[in-house]
Amino acid sequence: MKRGNSINRSIAALIACGLLGACATVEDAPRGEAAYAAIPPPPAIGMDYRIAPDDVLRIQVYHEPGLSLEDAQVTAAGMIRMPLIGDVSVAGLTAGEAGDVIAGRLGERYLVSPQVTLFVKQAVGRRVTLDGEVREPGLYPVEGRLTLLQAIALAKGPTRLAGLNQVVVVRQLDGQRQAALFDLAAIRKGRAPDPEILPGDMVIVGLSRAKAIVGGALLAVPALATGFIALDGNR
Repeated sequence: MKRGNSINRSIAALIACGLLGACATVEDAPRGEAAYAAIPPPPAIGMDYRIAPDDVLRIQVYHEPGLSLEDAQVTAAGMIRMPLIGDVSVAGLTAGEAGDVIAGRLGERYLVSPQVTLFVKQAVGRRVTLDGEVREPGLYPVEGRLTLLQAIALAKGPTRLAGLNQVVVVRQLDGQRQAALFDLAAIRKGRAPDPEILPGDMVIVGLSRAKAIVGGALLAVPALATGFIALDGNR
C-alpha cells in the first residue's frame, strides 16, 4: 500500500511540474539520446566567428599602411581604437562585418571608397569553462573542434572520485541557458558518442557540483515538450 502511495505521489509531482513549469532540478536534465538532442553540434563547421573582448585583430586598410593595425586588442568594452576615427565597437560582429563598419567610418570623412580587411589573429573569446570534479578547473581556449573527452583532458582529467556518469554541459541557446547530462564512462568505452563542445560552453563533472554551480530551479515544461532543460536563472 505504501508503495502505491509513493507511485501516486510521484505521478502527481510530475503532473504538477508539467503544469507549473518551475519545479524541475538539474537532476532532470536529459541524458542518453535526449542529451545529444539537447546539445547538438553547430549548424555549420565554417560558421563565422564573432569577435569577443580580448581578441587580437589584424586590420588592413588598402593602400593606407598608416591606418592599418597589426595587433589591435579588443577592449573589455568590445572596442578597438583606430587612427583618425577613434573607438569602434566590434564585439559581437564577424570579421567581415567589423571591416565594413570601419570602412564606413573612414569613408564618412577621410577616404574615398576605403577597402578594409580584418582578421582575427587570436580568438581569446573562444573559451570553455571546466569545473566540478576535474583536476584543474578553469577557462580553456578552443582551437578548432573540441569534444567532451578532449575538453575534460584540458583540465587534466577527472578527479579520482569523480562521478563519470554525471557530466553536465551547459550551453547558451536562443538566448537561454540549456543543460544536458552525459555519461563520460560510456563515452570512453565507445558505447556512446562523444558530443562536440562549443566556445562558451560550461562543462561540470559531478551532479552535486553542477547543482551548486548552476543553482536555481529548472523549467519542466520545455523539458517535457522538446527534450531539453532550460535554466531558470536566465529567463
